[in-house]
Amino acid sequence: MSPSDVRHLDTPEDAERAIESSKNGLVVIYKHSPICHLSEMAIVEFDAFVRANEAKVSLYQVDVIGARPASQRIEAVTGVRHESPQVLVLSEGAVVWHASHRRVKAEDLAAQIAALA
Repeated sequence: MSPSDVRHLDTPEDAERAIESSKNGLVVIYKHSPICHLSEMAIVEFDAFVRANEAKVSLYQVDVIGARPASQRIEAVTGVRHESPQVLVLSEGAVVWHASHRRVKAEDLAAQIAALA
């Protein structure tokens, strides 16, 4: 896969559809802040995961500033307190794993996906 395979969540309805789609398979949502230096490092990790991803997971990204309502909806629906950068893995409509800040690592995300697939 490539970073172009990542769908962007721009509205609260987009966020709800992404979460709902986790009832049919694994979903990964990456929450990115374009003004955060930690997000600059985390996006490199997320992109590395995306390029290496061979699992059948749906990939999403949300700009926590430009699409704040979508980001807030993710927090409200999942119950996972917002932090950015942040990656969430969802299955059956619920978060089964998440990491934020410097803990957003391609290899950790891949290991979680492998364990769940």
